[in-house]
Amino acid sequence: MHGPYWDYIKIFSVIYWQSQSFCAKRLKDLGVTCGQFMYILCICDNPGISQEKVAESTCIDKSTVAKAVQQLLQGGFITRQISAEDRRVNELYPTEKAKEIYPKIVEIIDSFNMGQLEGLTDIERDIFMRLLQKVFNHVKPKP
Repeated sequence: MHGPYWDYIKIFSVIYWQSQSFCAKRLKDLGVTCGQFMYILCICDNPGISQEKVAESTCIDKSTVAKAVQQLLQGGFITRQISAEDRRVNELYPTEKAKEIYPKIVEIIDSFNMGQLEGLTDIERDIFMRLLQKVFNHVKPKP
């Protein structure tokens, strides 16, 4: 017999796997994986962001971010520069290649999100997002 929150973990697992499948199929044509698009969005939204800040904003550990950054550098999606203010900090910038696919990535993510929320009223969507944000704020890693 399962505990009272079995449905909670099951629901999040199904949503996660559905999102991965949906995104993988659509991002493939852009040359991006499900594990990379979030970094591209973050760096395009924050040109010059440090690798450490990328880790903080995506709630992903630094070693995983470092691997993703390396892949994005090799793929020609980002460049890395040493900060003029603090030579210990690497600043990450999107390339034209990343800027070009940025709106396409946003469109794919929006399409998935809207499909998942189909059938909810605007009020229900707002309540759902506020509750989801509250859960996220509780479970996200603390700095």
